[in-house]
Amino acid sequence: METFINSSCCPFIKDVFTVLISAGVLLVAWKGLETWKAQIKGVKTYEIAYNLNYAILKLRNAIRHVRNPAIWPSESYKAVQYAKAKYPDKNPEEIEKDSGSYVYEMRWEEIKNASTEVDSHLLGAEVLWGKEILELMKPLNKKITELNIALQQKFNPDLRTKSSTEIFNIVYEGGESSEKDTFSKEVNSAVQQITDYIKSKLS
Repeated sequence: METFINSSCCPFIKDVFTVLISAGVLLVAWKGLETWKAQIKGVKTYEIAYNLNYAILKLRNAIRHVRNPAIWPSESYKAVQYAKAKYPDKNPEEIEKDSGSYVYEMRWEEIKNASTEVDSHLLGAEVLWGKEILELMKPLNKKITELNIALQQKFNPDLRTKSSTEIFNIVYEGGESSEKDTFSKEVNSAVQQITDYIKSKLS
């Protein structure tokens, strides 16, 4: 009787043992997969956050460069060459006469390039964090639009809806004096809100 019980139980015990081992292996594999996925997400989050933060700061610096009141002769020369290449049908003498406007047009390319770089990272940030990051971008985009309009009105008086003083204070960094440059303060505040939000996602 004892031998019969032992021989009957052995296959059952083996089956239970096999099931437990299989379950253990599956559990370890699942935990390993979850850990791997978390690591991948962490790396991706850091990568997107770093790239977006870097692009935002590049955009801020591009805005500063556009608003820099100093124009060096070398920059004027580059702007003339830029305009001649971009507008081959225009009179070279007219281009040289209006070199100031082409300096700002050439500078604006930096803002366009930086904005494109920001946009390329925003999609990933939206996927990770939702639409809040897009809302935080609106004040900065608004300042860029204001700067663009002010520049157009500076070089096209017929389009003016702002006073000369308003245009001056938007176009030129420190236009109201370094302590009262409202435009710079608003740009810096908008940038700070974005970068603080990005950093909060890494903590």
